[in-house]
Amino acid sequence: MKVVLDQNSIEVINLFQNLTDATVIDSISEDGEIYFVVAEGQYGLAVGKGGMKIKHAENVFKKTIKVLEYSEDMETFIKNIIPEAQEITINSKLIFVKVRPADRARVIGKNGKNIRIINKFLQRLFDIEELKVK
Repeated sequence: MKVVLDQNSIEVINLFQNLTDATVIDSISEDGEIYFVVAEGQYGLAVGKGGMKIKHAENVFKKTIKVLEYSEDMETFIKNIIPEAQEITINSKLIFVKVRPADRARVIGKNGKNIRIINKFLQRLFDIEELKVK
């Protein structure tokens, strides 16, 4: 796992950790949203009861925040990110995820934004070249 963070990313992660008490593994800020990957089993801690912690963090950052739960097992991590995944095929540096046609647009996101974020995290955390949705 080779995640290199700049000073701004470190400050954002520290602030989020202080607000939520969750351990952050990685973070990406893009298009007015911040994505945090929290340690395994800490999703609920990061979000808080009724989403209170995440709402407070969004007010502090003045951005939308998305929380993803990490897992050392890549397949579990992908299922955490893409709960709609029906089948996951891993071919060395490529991953193929099969989803229902009705879920495909939501998984990919507008202009491919969701899949771009997922690919960034997979590259940074697992050294995967690309995830493709079937």
